[in-house]
Amino acid sequence: LLLLVCIAAITILHAQQVPPAPADKAVVYFVRISSLGFAINFSYFDSTHLIAKCNGTNYVRYECQPGPHLFWARSENRDYIEAELEAGKIYFVGVQPQMGGLKAAVQLSPVTPDNEKRMGKVLKLIEKKSPESFSSEELSREETEMQDIIKRGLEKYKEDKEKGKIIERLEKTMFYTP
Repeated sequence: LLLLVCIAAITILHAQQVPPAPADKAVVYFVRISSLGFAINFSYFDSTHLIAKCNGTNYVRYECQPGPHLFWARSENRDYIEAELEAGKIYFVGVQPQMGGLKAAVQLSPVTPDNEKRMGKVLKLIEKKSPESFSSEELSREETEMQDIIKRGLEKYKEDKEKGKIIERLEKTMFYTP
C-alpha cells in the first residue's frame, strides 16, 4: 500500500512539472532532447518573431495567442511546422538535430501524448531543467539583426509550399493534458 501511495505521489509531482497554460493563451514547448550538434545554435521563430536562440539539450516555453501559427527553426537548414492552437492548451514541438554538411541541421515535429516513449523523454527533460529564457530586449536586438534571415526564411517556406512540400502540422487536438 505504501508503495502504491509513493508511486501515485511521484506521478502527481511529475505531472506538476509542466505549468498550466493561461486561460487566454496557448503554450508551445520547443524541446531538444538529443545532444547531437550540442554546440550549434538553433533559432526558433513564430513567423517573423524570434522566440529563442539556443543550443544543447534544452527547451523553450513559449506563450502565444491561440489560432494559426507558422513556427520554424533555423540552423544549416530551415524546417517549418504549421500550427492551429487553442487557448488554455499546452503543445510540444520536438526539435531534432540532423547531420548536416557543415553543421547540424534541424527538424521540427509534433510530440503527441499518444507517443508515450517520446513524451516521457520530453517530460523527463522538463523535470530536470528550467526552460531557456531571454529578455525581451535581447530577443528584440537579435530579431533586428536577423531581419534578412527572417525574410529569406519566409520566402523559403512559400517556395516549399508552392513546390508541394509536405509541412508538418501541429493540430488543436495534439495538446497535452497533465
